[in-house]
Amino acid sequence: MDKQTMRLAFKARRQAMSEEECNERANALCANILASKAYVEAKSIMAYLAMPKEANLDALIAHALKVGKKVYVPVCISKSEMVAAELTSLDAVTIGVLRIRIPKEPYACIAPTDLDLILVPGVAFDTAGGRMGMGAGYYDRFLADVPAERCVGVAWDTQVVSESIPMDVHDKRLAALITDVQSLQFK
Repeated sequence: MDKQTMRLAFKARRQAMSEEECNERANALCANILASKAYVEAKSIMAYLAMPKEANLDALIAHALKVGKKVYVPVCISKSEMVAAELTSLDAVTIGVLRIRIPKEPYACIAPTDLDLILVPGVAFDTAGGRMGMGAGYYDRFLADVPAERCVGVAWDTQVVSESIPMDVHDKRLAALITDVQSLQFK
């Protein structure tokens, strides 16, 4: 299966999930992340504010803020660049240019290499650290200089495949993957 066909198939699979199923899976996903050593040890994390039916991290973000971790989320500032903007509350958001929730301005930003943990979404993941994003390359560019061990994929378990995902030279491999069912370490 080529990359575009695979991307469309996995987007359709995600959209077929019910809201109830997404909410149940989100609770299990966030519990698995909360239990991970990477999360426990991180002082600054980058999460994301999920699109509908995407693996939702709101409960994790609320916990991180409550325990005093610095939380950052992606903000697309151009057609090719994304920044990590500080999120101080799940209530202090607005809708960004890609119809994704983002922090209200003004917000502080942090360099990708200064983050302890980056939770990376995707359309599909393989069991060797491969990731397929939405196709615009925002995360691949953002993560280019970040050590792989700080990059953890997060997804519904139905987004994980055993066969290799088609990867380009610039695609970033991840050190781990956490789903609502399992946690995988690579390398």
